Amino acid sequence: MKKILILVDKIGRKKELFAEEIAKRAPETTITLARFSDLYFEIDQENIYVEINKIPIVEYDLVYFRRAGNDFSVLAATLAFSLKHLGVKFMDTTWGDIGSLGSKFTSLVKLASINLPIFHSIYVWKTQISDNKERIVKNLKLPLIAKELSTQRGMGVHMISSLEDFDKLPMTDKGGRDNQYLFQEFAELDEEYRLLVLGNRVGVWEKKIVTVEGEFRHNLSLGADEEYLKIADLPADLEKITVDSARILNLQIAGVDVAKAKSDGKYRMIEVNRGPGFTYDTNISPEMNELAKFLKKEAEDK
Repeated sequence: MKKILILVDKIGRKKELFAEEIAKRAPETTITLARFSDLYFEIDQENIYVEINKIPIVEYDLVYFRRAGNDFSVLAATLAFSLKHLGVKFMDTTWGDIGSLGSKFTSLVKLASINLPIFHSIYVWKTQISDNKERIVKNLKLPLIAKELSTQRGMGVHMISSLEDFDKLPMTDKGGRDNQYLFQEFAELDEEYRLLVLGNRVGVWEKKIVTVEGEFRHNLSLGADEEYLKIADLPADLEKITVDSARILNLQIAGVDVAKAKSDGKYRMIEVNRGPGFTYDTNISPEMNELAKFLKKEAEDK
């Protein structure tokens, strides 16, 4: 008995009728109708795991993206990448051509697909957070981090220390738009770095230094300081995972945030930024010099 999953943005009588008519005409198949908002993702360095209503997505022989709508287009594209990685057939395959579209979570899924070191992460649609908060705590432990997917520079990053904290998460941003959250394990950080990838190499690397007492975020906009380090001192393993992360995301210029955990001294990818921010004071930062040289060389090599 083959299993077919039909995914839609919302379920109504018309979509139910569609599934019923397919079931009548497709003998020896099981047709399941579900919403994109019913998806559950869990990823780490070694695994990409996806469920739909508590059923592992790999149990389906075919996933048909019937209707994603504007709300679920990024999620649908992230799912398509995941299905391709997991070897699950889906249609239409154009959903896999995500390009530069996607969210922070999409990027993490791509990093996980080539086993780059990332923080253990869980994603569910905002309306499913309450129903999944105990499972999130069980798998990630407390405290954990909740990240708004639409924010940058450390804004929208919340510490979750209890089940009650989930209910305090703002469900809309300042513009009134829906917030979506990525949940990640929390780790005490020894050091955090920002590395500027230029083509197939790291052009600049800096260490972020927290200067605000009690602050767990290493962001310059939140009061952290920066120290630019010699490229000659860049560890080979740090350079490799950084360049590999930009490559899997098809980025030639990227700002990659990497942390070293206190617990085991290992690196973890935090985020890969398209169009990274720069420090324009060239007395402090070598970024403008390195970027200008890179762009000039690329123009000459066309």
